[in-house]
Amino acid sequence: MSNKPHKIFPIQTATGCQLKWTHSTVFLTELRTSSCHRVEHDQFDLDTFNFHNTPEKITARELMLQGQWPGHGCEHCKNIEDVGGTSDRMLHLDFPGIHPPPELDIDPIATHVTPRILEIYFSNTCNLKCIYCVPVFSSQINQENKTFGEFISNDVYLPGHIPLPEEYPQAYEKMFEWLDKNIHTLDKLLVLGGEPFIQKQTQELLDLISLRKLPNLDLVIFSNLTIEHEKFKRQIDQLKQIEKTSNLNQINIIGSIDCWGPQAEYIRNGLDLNLFEKNFNYLVYETNFILNINSVLSSLTIPSMPGLVEKINHWSETRIIYWSMMKAGGRDYLHPTIFGNQILELGFTTALDKFKTFDDPEKTSYLDYFRGIAKEIEQSSIDIIKQKQLKIYLLELDRRRNTDYTKIFPGIAELLTNIEI
Repeated sequence: MSNKPHKIFPIQTATGCQLKWTHSTVFLTELRTSSCHRVEHDQFDLDTFNFHNTPEKITARELMLQGQWPGHGCEHCKNIEDVGGTSDRMLHLDFPGIHPPPELDIDPIATHVTPRILEIYFSNTCNLKCIYCVPVFSSQINQENKTFGEFISNDVYLPGHIPLPEEYPQAYEKMFEWLDKNIHTLDKLLVLGGEPFIQKQTQELLDLISLRKLPNLDLVIFSNLTIEHEKFKRQIDQLKQIEKTSNLNQINIIGSIDCWGPQAEYIRNGLDLNLFEKNFNYLVYETNFILNINSVLSSLTIPSMPGLVEKINHWSETRIIYWSMMKAGGRDYLHPTIFGNQILELGFTTALDKFKTFDDPEKTSYLDYFRGIAKEIEQSSIDIIKQKQLKIYLLELDRRRNTDYTKIFPGIAELLTNIEI
Protein backbone atom coordinates (compact mmCIF):
# COMPACT_ATOMS: atom_id res chain seq x y z
CA MET A 1 0.00 0.00 0.00
CA SER A 2 2.87 2.39 0.81
CA ASN A 3 6.00 3.13 -1.22
CA LYS A 4 8.04 3.99 1.88
CA PRO A 5 10.79 1.67 3.13
CA HIS A 6 9.59 -0.87 5.67
CA LYS A 7 10.95 -0.89 9.21
CA ILE A 8 10.00 -3.38 11.92
CA PHE A 9 9.10 -2.14 15.40
CA PRO A 10 12.02 -3.25 17.62
CA ILE A 11 10.15 -3.75 20.92
CA GLN A 12 8.96 -7.37 20.90
CA THR A 13 7.80 -7.95 24.49
CA ALA A 14 4.51 -9.78 25.03
CA THR A 15 2.60 -6.50 25.35
CA GLY A 16 4.80 -4.11 23.33
CA CYS A 17 2.63 -1.84 21.19
CA GLN A 18 3.89 0.27 18.31
CA LEU A 19 0.92 2.61 18.70
CA LYS A 20 1.99 3.51 22.25
CA TRP A 21 5.39 4.66 20.96
CA THR A 22 4.54 5.91 17.50
CA HIS A 23 0.98 7.26 17.51
CA SER A 24 -0.62 10.28 19.16
CA THR A 25 -4.16 11.55 18.92
CA VAL A 26 -4.79 15.15 19.96
CA PHE A 27 -8.32 16.19 20.89
CA LEU A 28 -8.18 19.99 20.75
CA THR A 29 -11.81 20.35 21.89
CA GLU A 30 -10.91 18.46 25.11
CA LEU A 31 -7.24 19.47 25.54
CA ARG A 32 -6.49 15.77 25.83
CA THR A 33 -4.46 13.10 24.05
CA SER A 34 -4.28 9.32 23.66
CA SER A 35 -2.17 6.70 21.89
CA CYS A 36 -5.08 4.93 20.16
CA HIS A 37 -8.88 4.91 20.02
CA ARG A 38 -9.22 2.17 22.64
CA VAL A 39 -7.53 3.80 25.63
CA GLU A 40 -8.36 6.50 28.13
CA HIS A 41 -7.41 10.08 27.26
CA ASP A 42 -4.71 12.03 29.12
CA GLN A 43 -4.54 15.74 29.82
CA PHE A 44 -1.53 17.38 28.18
CA ASP A 45 0.38 20.45 29.30
CA LEU A 46 -0.64 23.37 27.10
CA ASP A 47 2.55 25.35 27.76
CA THR A 48 5.03 22.66 26.70
CA PHE A 49 2.53 21.07 24.28
CA ASN A 50 4.40 17.77 24.71
CA PHE A 51 1.29 15.72 24.00
CA HIS A 52 3.21 12.57 23.03
CA ASN A 53 5.08 12.13 26.31
CA THR A 54 2.51 12.58 29.06
CA PRO A 55 3.25 10.85 32.39
CA GLU A 56 0.52 8.30 31.65
CA LYS A 57 2.02 7.36 28.26
CA ILE A 58 5.53 7.06 29.76
CA THR A 59 4.25 4.74 32.50
CA ALA A 60 2.39 2.61 29.96
CA ARG A 61 5.54 2.24 27.82
CA GLU A 62 7.58 1.25 30.87
CA LEU A 63 5.05 -1.46 31.80
CA MET A 64 4.96 -2.75 28.22
CA LEU A 65 8.76 -3.07 28.25
CA GLN A 66 8.26 -5.42 31.21
CA GLY A 67 5.62 -7.42 29.33
CA GLN A 68 2.76 -6.10 31.47
CA TRP A 69 -0.60 -4.75 30.30
CA PRO A 70 -0.89 -1.11 31.42
CA GLY A 71 -4.69 -1.08 31.65
CA HIS A 72 -6.63 2.16 31.09
CA GLY A 73 -8.24 0.73 27.94
CA CYS A 74 -5.51 -1.65 26.74
CA GLU A 75 -7.87 -4.43 27.87
CA HIS A 76 -9.45 -4.12 24.41
CA CYS A 77 -6.41 -5.82 22.86
CA LYS A 78 -5.82 -8.12 25.84
CA ASN A 79 -9.35 -9.53 25.61
CA ILE A 80 -9.03 -10.22 21.88
CA GLU A 81 -5.60 -11.84 22.30
CA ASP A 82 -6.84 -13.95 25.23
CA VAL A 83 -9.39 -15.66 22.95
CA GLY A 84 -6.84 -16.19 20.17
CA GLY A 85 -7.82 -13.22 18.00
CA THR A 86 -5.67 -10.65 16.20
CA SER A 87 -5.69 -7.38 18.14
CA ASP A 88 -4.88 -3.82 17.09
CA ARG A 89 -1.58 -4.18 18.95
CA MET A 90 -0.62 -7.23 16.93
CA LEU A 91 -1.88 -5.70 13.68
CA HIS A 92 0.36 -2.63 14.09
CA LEU A 93 3.57 -4.36 15.19
CA ASP A 94 4.58 -4.81 11.57
CA PHE A 95 2.33 -2.35 9.74
CA PRO A 96 3.40 -1.20 6.24
CA GLY A 97 4.69 2.36 5.88
CA ILE A 98 5.09 3.14 9.59
CA HIS A 99 8.51 3.89 11.06
CA PRO A 100 9.30 3.60 14.79
CA PRO A 101 10.33 6.84 16.52
CA PRO A 102 13.91 7.92 15.64
CA GLU A 103 14.97 7.65 19.30
CA LEU A 104 14.62 3.83 19.08
CA ASP A 105 17.47 3.75 16.54
CA ILE A 106 19.79 4.88 19.34
CA ASP A 107 18.10 3.38 22.38
CA PRO A 108 15.72 0.49 21.58
CA ILE A 109 13.96 0.86 24.93
CA ALA A 110 13.56 4.65 24.93
CA THR A 111 10.27 5.85 26.42
CA HIS A 112 10.49 9.59 25.64
CA VAL A 113 10.00 9.63 21.90
CA THR A 114 8.81 11.60 18.85
CA PRO A 115 5.52 10.65 17.18
CA ARG A 116 5.48 9.33 13.63
CA ILE A 117 1.70 9.26 13.37
CA LEU A 118 -0.39 12.25 14.42
CA GLU A 119 -4.16 12.23 14.47
CA ILE A 120 -5.92 15.55 15.06
CA TYR A 121 -9.47 16.38 16.01
CA PHE A 122 -9.42 20.09 15.21
CA SER A 123 -13.04 20.96 15.95
CA ASN A 124 -16.45 19.50 16.75
CA THR A 125 -18.11 21.22 13.76
CA CYS A 126 -20.20 18.46 12.20
CA ASN A 127 -23.34 17.85 10.16
CA LEU A 128 -24.29 14.48 11.71
CA LYS A 129 -25.47 13.08 15.06
CA CYS A 130 -24.07 9.55 15.25
CA ILE A 131 -25.53 7.39 18.02
CA TYR A 132 -22.11 6.63 19.56
CA CYS A 133 -20.78 10.19 19.31
CA VAL A 134 -20.54 12.94 21.95
CA PRO A 135 -20.73 16.76 22.00
CA VAL A 136 -16.95 17.31 21.86
CA PHE A 137 -16.96 15.64 18.43
CA SER A 138 -20.33 16.82 17.09
CA SER A 139 -21.71 20.34 17.19
CA GLN A 140 -25.06 18.88 16.10
CA ILE A 141 -25.24 16.66 19.19
CA ASN A 142 -24.15 19.57 21.35
CA GLN A 143 -27.00 21.65 19.96
CA GLU A 144 -29.47 18.79 20.43
CA ASN A 145 -28.39 18.44 24.05
CA LYS A 146 -28.86 22.17 24.52
CA THR A 147 -32.42 21.82 23.20
CA PHE A 148 -33.42 18.77 25.26
CA GLY A 149 -31.17 19.18 28.28
CA GLU A 150 -29.40 16.66 30.46
CA PHE A 151 -30.71 13.07 30.60
CA ILE A 152 -29.85 10.51 33.30
CA SER A 153 -31.43 7.07 33.76
CA ASN A 154 -29.85 3.81 34.95
CA ASP A 155 -26.33 5.11 34.21
CA VAL A 156 -27.35 6.23 30.71
CA TYR A 157 -26.17 9.83 30.57
CA LEU A 158 -26.56 12.55 27.97
CA PRO A 159 -25.10 15.88 29.08
CA GLY A 160 -26.48 19.31 28.47
CA HIS A 161 -24.72 21.83 26.25
CA ILE A 162 -20.91 21.76 26.63
CA PRO A 163 -18.96 24.89 25.60
CA LEU A 164 -15.49 24.61 24.14
CA PRO A 165 -12.77 25.15 26.77
CA GLU A 166 -11.45 28.68 27.22
CA GLU A 167 -8.00 27.47 26.21
CA TYR A 168 -9.19 26.12 22.85
CA PRO A 169 -7.92 29.11 20.80
CA GLN A 170 -4.49 28.78 22.42
CA ALA A 171 -4.44 24.99 21.82
CA TYR A 172 -5.44 25.54 18.20
CA GLU A 173 -2.57 28.04 17.77
CA LYS A 174 -0.10 25.71 19.50
CA MET A 175 -1.13 22.83 17.26
CA PHE A 176 -0.31 24.78 14.12
CA GLU A 177 2.97 25.99 15.63
CA TRP A 178 3.87 22.34 16.29
CA LEU A 179 2.91 21.34 12.75
CA ASP A 180 4.91 24.20 11.25
CA LYS A 181 8.05 22.91 13.01
CA ASN A 182 7.48 19.16 12.93
CA ILE A 183 5.24 18.11 10.06
CA HIS A 184 8.28 16.89 8.09
CA THR A 185 9.00 14.29 10.82
CA LEU A 186 5.62 12.58 10.41
CA ASP A 187 4.93 9.45 8.39
CA LYS A 188 1.20 9.93 8.66
CA LEU A 189 -1.12 12.83 9.49
CA LEU A 190 -4.77 12.01 10.07
CA VAL A 191 -7.54 14.60 10.22
CA LEU A 192 -10.84 13.79 11.88
CA GLY A 193 -13.84 15.72 13.13
CA GLY A 194 -16.52 16.60 13.39
CA GLU A 195 -16.52 16.67 9.65
CA PRO A 196 -13.19 17.90 8.24
CA PHE A 197 -14.55 18.94 4.86
CA ILE A 198 -16.77 21.60 6.48
CA GLN A 199 -14.15 22.86 8.95
CA LYS A 200 -12.00 25.95 8.34
CA GLN A 201 -9.09 24.32 10.18
CA THR A 202 -8.79 21.72 7.42
CA GLN A 203 -8.34 24.44 4.85
CA GLU A 204 -5.65 26.07 6.99
CA LEU A 205 -3.85 22.73 7.22
CA LEU A 206 -4.03 22.22 3.46
CA ASP A 207 -2.62 25.72 2.93
CA LEU A 208 0.33 24.82 5.19
CA ILE A 209 0.96 21.52 3.40
CA SER A 210 0.77 23.12 -0.02
CA LEU A 211 3.86 25.22 0.79
CA ARG A 212 6.05 22.22 1.70
CA LYS A 213 7.70 19.27 0.05
CA LEU A 214 6.69 16.24 2.12
CA PRO A 215 7.60 13.08 0.22
CA ASN A 216 7.33 10.84 3.31
CA LEU A 217 3.90 12.07 4.42
CA ASP A 218 0.64 10.18 4.11
CA LEU A 219 -2.30 12.57 4.53
CA VAL A 220 -5.44 10.83 5.77
CA ILE A 221 -8.85 12.51 5.99
CA PHE A 222 -11.88 10.86 7.57
CA SER A 223 -15.21 12.07 6.19
CA ASN A 224 -18.88 11.16 6.44
CA LEU A 225 -19.09 12.21 2.75
CA THR A 226 -22.42 13.94 3.29
CA ILE A 227 -21.10 16.99 1.46
CA GLU A 228 -22.87 18.68 -1.45
CA HIS A 229 -21.46 16.91 -4.50
CA GLU A 230 -20.10 19.87 -6.49
CA LYS A 231 -18.45 21.33 -3.39
CA PHE A 232 -16.95 17.93 -2.61
CA LYS A 233 -15.55 17.64 -6.14
CA ARG A 234 -13.84 21.03 -5.81
CA GLN A 235 -12.25 20.00 -2.51
CA ILE A 236 -11.03 16.70 -3.92
CA ASP A 237 -9.61 18.43 -6.97
CA GLN A 238 -7.69 20.75 -4.65
CA LEU A 239 -6.28 17.70 -2.85
CA LYS A 240 -5.16 16.27 -6.18
CA GLN A 241 -3.18 19.45 -6.81
CA ILE A 242 -1.66 19.41 -3.32
CA GLU A 243 -0.62 15.79 -3.77
CA LYS A 244 1.25 16.84 -6.89
CA THR A 245 2.84 20.11 -5.71
CA SER A 246 3.80 18.93 -2.20
CA ASN A 247 5.09 15.62 -3.48
CA LEU A 248 3.15 13.75 -0.80
CA ASN A 249 3.72 10.02 -0.50
CA GLN A 250 -0.02 9.46 -0.72
CA ILE A 251 -3.46 10.78 0.17
CA ASN A 252 -5.96 8.51 1.83
CA ILE A 253 -9.67 9.34 2.10
CA ILE A 254 -11.62 7.26 4.58
CA GLY A 255 -15.38 7.21 4.23
CA SER A 256 -17.03 6.75 7.61
CA ILE A 257 -20.07 4.48 7.43
CA ASP A 258 -21.08 1.49 9.52
CA CYS A 259 -23.58 -0.52 7.49
CA TRP A 260 -25.95 0.07 4.56
CA GLY A 261 -29.56 1.15 4.08
CA PRO A 262 -31.90 3.03 6.42
CA GLN A 263 -30.02 1.49 9.35
CA ALA A 264 -26.93 3.48 8.37
CA GLU A 265 -28.97 6.70 8.25
CA TYR A 266 -30.42 5.98 11.71
CA ILE A 267 -27.02 5.26 13.23
CA ARG A 268 -25.44 8.34 11.61
CA ASN A 269 -28.42 10.64 11.97
CA GLY A 270 -28.30 13.22 9.16
CA LEU A 271 -26.45 10.92 6.75
CA ASP A 272 -27.63 11.03 3.13
CA LEU A 273 -26.73 7.58 1.85
CA ASN A 274 -27.30 8.47 -1.81
CA LEU A 275 -24.96 11.44 -1.48
CA PHE A 276 -22.39 9.29 0.32
CA GLU A 277 -22.42 6.80 -2.54
CA LYS A 278 -22.20 9.53 -5.19
CA ASN A 279 -19.20 11.13 -3.50
CA PHE A 280 -17.47 7.81 -2.86
CA ASN A 281 -17.97 6.84 -6.50
CA TYR A 282 -16.20 10.08 -7.48
CA LEU A 283 -13.25 9.03 -5.32
CA VAL A 284 -13.20 5.54 -6.80
CA TYR A 285 -13.38 6.54 -10.45
CA GLU A 286 -11.78 10.02 -10.53
CA THR A 287 -8.82 9.86 -8.12
CA ASN A 288 -5.76 7.76 -7.39
CA PHE A 289 -6.10 8.23 -3.63
CA ILE A 290 -5.96 5.26 -1.28
CA LEU A 291 -9.57 4.63 -0.22
CA ASN A 292 -11.00 3.05 2.91
CA ILE A 293 -14.30 2.48 4.57
CA ASN A 294 -14.16 2.82 8.36
CA SER A 295 -16.99 1.40 10.47
CA VAL A 296 -17.90 1.74 14.12
CA LEU A 297 -19.15 -1.61 15.41
CA SER A 298 -22.28 -1.58 17.55
CA SER A 299 -25.22 -3.93 17.97
CA LEU A 300 -27.22 -1.83 15.53
CA THR A 301 -24.68 -2.06 12.71
CA ILE A 302 -24.71 -5.86 12.54
CA PRO A 303 -28.06 -6.57 10.79
CA SER A 304 -27.25 -4.53 7.67
CA MET A 305 -23.49 -4.96 7.70
CA PRO A 306 -23.64 -7.54 4.87
CA GLY A 307 -25.02 -4.83 2.57
CA LEU A 308 -21.98 -2.66 3.24
CA VAL A 309 -19.66 -5.59 2.53
CA GLU A 310 -21.36 -6.10 -0.83
CA LYS A 311 -20.69 -2.43 -1.69
CA ILE A 312 -17.03 -2.72 -0.64
CA ASN A 313 -16.65 -5.87 -2.71
CA HIS A 314 -18.21 -4.14 -5.73
CA TRP A 315 -15.91 -1.10 -5.47
CA SER A 316 -12.91 -3.38 -4.93
CA GLU A 317 -13.49 -4.99 -8.30
CA THR A 318 -12.39 -1.63 -9.78
CA ARG A 319 -9.67 -0.91 -7.20
CA ILE A 320 -8.87 -2.19 -3.72
CA ILE A 321 -11.04 -0.57 -1.05
CA TYR A 322 -9.86 -1.23 2.49
CA TRP A 323 -12.26 -1.80 5.37
CA SER A 324 -11.39 -1.06 8.99
CA MET A 325 -13.56 -1.37 12.07
CA MET A 326 -13.51 -0.09 15.62
CA LYS A 327 -15.78 -0.69 18.58
CA ALA A 328 -18.16 2.01 19.69
CA GLY A 329 -16.37 3.65 22.61
CA GLY A 330 -17.65 5.40 25.70
CA ARG A 331 -21.06 3.67 25.80
CA ASP A 332 -20.36 -0.01 26.40
CA TYR A 333 -24.05 -0.84 26.15
CA LEU A 334 -23.77 -0.23 22.40
CA HIS A 335 -21.34 -3.11 21.93
CA PRO A 336 -22.74 -6.41 20.60
CA THR A 337 -21.08 -8.46 23.36
CA ILE A 338 -24.04 -7.56 25.61
CA PHE A 339 -26.16 -10.04 23.62
CA GLY A 340 -23.68 -12.91 23.70
CA ASN A 341 -23.18 -15.08 20.65
CA GLN A 342 -26.84 -14.91 19.56
CA ILE A 343 -26.22 -11.58 17.80
CA LEU A 344 -23.59 -12.99 15.45
CA GLU A 345 -26.25 -14.64 13.30
CA LEU A 346 -28.10 -11.33 12.80
CA GLY A 347 -25.50 -10.38 10.19
CA PHE A 348 -21.94 -10.35 11.51
CA THR A 349 -21.11 -13.90 10.47
CA THR A 350 -22.67 -13.32 7.04
CA ALA A 351 -20.71 -10.09 6.59
CA LEU A 352 -17.38 -11.79 7.31
CA ASP A 353 -18.28 -14.70 5.03
CA LYS A 354 -19.10 -12.29 2.19
CA PHE A 355 -16.03 -10.07 2.61
CA LYS A 356 -13.55 -10.63 -0.23
CA THR A 357 -9.86 -9.94 0.38
CA PHE A 358 -8.85 -10.09 -3.31
CA ASP A 359 -5.62 -11.70 -2.02
CA ASP A 360 -4.56 -8.30 -0.66
CA PRO A 361 -2.36 -8.76 2.46
CA GLU A 362 -3.80 -5.75 4.28
CA LYS A 363 -7.42 -6.73 3.62
CA THR A 364 -6.54 -10.25 4.78
CA SER A 365 -5.05 -8.83 8.01
CA TYR A 366 -8.19 -6.83 8.67
CA LEU A 367 -10.36 -9.91 8.09
CA ASP A 368 -8.30 -11.76 10.70
CA TYR A 369 -8.89 -8.84 13.05
CA PHE A 370 -12.67 -8.91 12.41
CA ARG A 371 -12.69 -12.63 13.15
CA GLY A 372 -10.98 -11.87 16.44
CA ILE A 373 -13.86 -9.55 17.34
CA ALA A 374 -16.29 -12.32 16.37
CA LYS A 375 -14.49 -14.70 18.75
CA GLU A 376 -14.77 -12.13 21.53
CA ILE A 377 -18.52 -11.80 20.90
CA GLU A 378 -18.93 -15.58 20.66
CA GLN A 379 -17.38 -16.09 24.09
CA SER A 380 -19.18 -13.20 25.79
CA SER A 381 -22.04 -13.52 28.26
CA ILE A 382 -25.47 -11.93 27.96
CA ASP A 383 -25.63 -8.71 30.01
CA ILE A 384 -29.21 -7.81 30.91
CA ILE A 385 -28.21 -4.60 32.69
CA LYS A 386 -26.48 -3.22 29.60
CA GLN A 387 -29.36 -4.39 27.39
CA LYS A 388 -31.67 -2.33 29.60
CA GLN A 389 -29.34 0.66 29.21
CA LEU A 390 -29.34 0.22 25.43
CA LYS A 391 -33.13 0.20 25.32
CA ILE A 392 -33.32 3.33 27.49
CA TYR A 393 -30.80 5.09 25.26
CA LEU A 394 -32.53 4.21 21.99
CA LEU A 395 -35.94 5.28 23.29
CA GLU A 396 -34.50 8.63 24.38
CA LEU A 397 -32.88 9.17 20.98
CA ASP A 398 -36.19 8.29 19.29
CA ARG A 399 -37.95 10.86 21.47
CA ARG A 400 -35.44 13.54 20.52
CA ARG A 401 -35.22 12.71 16.81
CA ASN A 402 -38.75 11.49 16.03
CA THR A 403 -37.43 8.08 14.97
CA ASP A 404 -38.41 4.50 15.86
CA TYR A 405 -35.62 1.99 16.32
CA THR A 406 -38.08 -0.93 16.49
CA LYS A 407 -39.05 -0.43 12.84
CA ILE A 408 -35.49 0.04 11.58
CA PHE A 409 -33.94 -2.75 13.67
CA PRO A 410 -36.63 -5.41 14.22
CA GLY A 411 -34.04 -8.08 15.11
CA ILE A 412 -32.54 -5.91 17.85
CA ALA A 413 -36.02 -4.91 19.02
CA GLU A 414 -36.93 -8.59 19.37
CA LEU A 415 -33.85 -9.22 21.51
CA LEU A 416 -34.92 -6.32 23.73
CA THR A 417 -38.64 -7.24 23.86
CA ASN A 418 -38.59 -8.71 27.34
CA ILE A 419 -36.28 -6.08 28.81
CA GLU A 420 -38.30 -3.97 31.25
CA ILE A 421 -37.36 -0.36 31.86
